[in-house]
Amino acid sequence: MKKIFVMLYARANLGDDLFLKISLERYPNIQFYINIAKEFSNIVKNYKNVTIVEKQPERFENRIPEEYDGYIYIGGSIFIEGGTVYNIDSYAEEFMEKCKEKNIPFFYISSNFGPHKTEEYMSLARRIYSNCNEICFRDKYSYELFKDIETVSYAPDAIFTYNIQEIKKQKNTIGISVIDLSAREDLKHLEEQYYKALSSNICNYIDKGYNINLFSFCKYEGDEKAIKKLKKRIPTDYLNKIEVIKYNGNIQKFIDKYKSMEYMICSRFHAMILSVICKQKMFVMSYSKKIDNVIKDLEFSVKTMNFNQLQENTSINLRQFKKTQNIENIKEAAQEQFKKIDEYFV
Repeated sequence: MKKIFVMLYARANLGDDLFLKISLERYPNIQFYINIAKEFSNIVKNYKNVTIVEKQPERFENRIPEEYDGYIYIGGSIFIEGGTVYNIDSYAEEFMEKCKEKNIPFFYISSNFGPHKTEEYMSLARRIYSNCNEICFRDKYSYELFKDIETVSYAPDAIFTYNIQEIKKQKNTIGISVIDLSAREDLKHLEEQYYKALSSNICNYIDKGYNINLFSFCKYEGDEKAIKKLKKRIPTDYLNKIEVIKYNGNIQKFIDKYKSMEYMICSRFHAMILSVICKQKMFVMSYSKKIDNVIKDLEFSVKTMNFNQLQENTSINLRQFKKTQNIENIKEAAQEQFKKIDEYFV
């Protein structure tokens, strides 16, 4: 079996864990190696084709390319200049050059580029992308920046390839994916408006006979903390109509609950993707260009509100929730995220 080291954001974040699950099941004859902390390892415990390795550097510094037969980096927002993930620096450039020299394949799956601030960062990215075997972006904005590079391609987000068996929606249910604005430098000043607007709408929905489900996609990124703050702003009389669903590494359990929602308010990127796949009536609260870009690329007919438009008295009327169009063509196109890996390893 080929030994492939897979790199990703391994913090029990639903979106990234779905990336990993899809890869493990798509390539049962590859032995994957991953650096993941014990508290986040539930996602891999039932798979035989994955090995947890310890003391692997998270940066490219001090990595030895020959240690594995290839590398796959699965991730969305992994190219943010000034971010905490070290994907574009001199160490990454040196590592990619060594991989190319030694004919060791390196693939990036389902990412987007930016935000970036300097031409130096852009130039370094171009050199890195030129030396990898392929980088398949999930948005056309990123692709257009680098499309002249032979190894650069585009396909819709990899999670569109995930097969979700549709079940009957629970009537009069509204789900909300909640995010922690206090952890986002550009949005933390809107935190109080966010909680007041959501709590007001939640009470309004409950008065109309709806049950509310608050979804935490990632505890590590503060989703659960944000839900606690939100619930403190909701009158006690309404709390028995609210259920909290926390993702803890059990993807199937989480998605079974998620896909049963009749309506969804989507703040997280992959909440939007899941709601599209689940054919839900949805309303998107966008915190990033990466969400806006995908909606534009795929021509989703959904109502979107940017967080900067948010007011304490913002009303999200149920008539604003929309289903998207048939997406079979999008699901098929998303298979292209894995095309080069299929050609190389399968």
